[in-house]
Amino acid sequence: MKSGREIACESTVISAVQRIALALSHSCTLALSFTLSLFLLSSLATAQENPLRIPELSFIDGTANKIVLAGDKAAWTRYHNKVDKLLLEGTGQVHIAHFGGSHIQADMWSMELRHRFQNVVPGVNGGRGFIFPYTMAKTNNPYGYNPEYTGTWTSNKNTTRADTAALGISGYSVTTKDTLTTLKISFRGEVYSGYQFNRVKVLHRMDSSYTVTAYSNDVQVNIERNMHVAKGYTEFEYDRYVDTLYLRFQKTLPEQKSFTLYGITLESDDPGFFYHANGVNGASTTSWLRCQHFTQELSVIKPDLVVFSIGINDAHDPDFSADRYERNYEQLIARTLQASPDAAILLTSNTDSYIKRKYPNKNGAAVRDVMMRLAAKHGCAVWDTFGVMGGQTSIARWEEAGLAKKDRVHLTRPGYVALGDLLFSAMMEAYGDHVRTANRP
Repeated sequence: MKSGREIACESTVISAVQRIALALSHSCTLALSFTLSLFLLSSLATAQENPLRIPELSFIDGTANKIVLAGDKAAWTRYHNKVDKLLLEGTGQVHIAHFGGSHIQADMWSMELRHRFQNVVPGVNGGRGFIFPYTMAKTNNPYGYNPEYTGTWTSNKNTTRADTAALGISGYSVTTKDTLTTLKISFRGEVYSGYQFNRVKVLHRMDSSYTVTAYSNDVQVNIERNMHVAKGYTEFEYDRYVDTLYLRFQKTLPEQKSFTLYGITLESDDPGFFYHANGVNGASTTSWLRCQHFTQELSVIKPDLVVFSIGINDAHDPDFSADRYERNYEQLIARTLQASPDAAILLTSNTDSYIKRKYPNKNGAAVRDVMMRLAAKHGCAVWDTFGVMGGQTSIARWEEAGLAKKDRVHLTRPGYVALGDLLFSAMMEAYGDHVRTANRP
């Protein structure tokens, strides 16, 4: 039986998407472009922006701002069909997982994409999805959620070559040997304050592990706990929606040695988009291949689309090899499809960058060429970040415009927002192509 929250949410979505469907129907009948249809969408949906809005930057290459599908399109058709169900019927959830390095860990690029997807029409904000408390690992945490913890924790990350510790889709882990510690996660800022959840999965090491429990400061909240040892997580079901997570890690038996946390998913029963961001500062394709639990944990999320933005750190390696880079990516693709066989995969080429702020990194084009080959071979898609930015040395123009940092590798917050808007626009254009094809007489 559906809750009042679910019914209200569905009603809001359906009300909006019915108007969108009407606009789409007329656009197909009149042979208008989907761009116009989505512009109408933004007018029909209250307080929404044009989903195809892109930054007005003279140095970007707008002709390159598209999703390239060079091989088998079956996976992308499945993904777009799920978007259809959500946007045109108000049902189902669409899960997108984004992997990368420092461009993703700070969650500015992925935050903008999450914001745009979850606001394309009213009522499609499914929830926050996967998170990791980076502050426990003594590294930068995304602004949107605030981890507060007690106790002493040590960390591991996938960029440490000599480290053989098991890792999962976060690329990090944190471990405590204190007999009792706690973790509180709350959201902050106008963009994030609306996130609520009624189910949590805590991904952690199972053998010799402390007991993890969820609790609430509200005595009216009832929480049911279930362990899924084979799947690597403990699950908590709440009898109502909450906006703050409280966890306790406690030694309850003599044989328990420690507690190792791999990550957390915050879930809901609402229809909508979930955008899971997983980044590790300095991570390369080799780094992500060190994550032994990658496939197992990715299967917990069951993504409909996986976005890989891994390559900037490979390209900055003095011993960069395009062949090795391609082999590594093929393994990542294989592990992804093992976890979620029906998932679509999007490869984004490197942002333009400099070496030591002085020398243009000439491996950017080689990375793009590898991705194009992989796309044709494995049915992936490519978004050419390198080309969209303006190609070789374009990062210097982004810096002049205040969109890139002085290191000419990383972007500023406005730069990542612009990158997110550009990619979202390209993804919605690709969805428009799908709608036009589906409605063709």
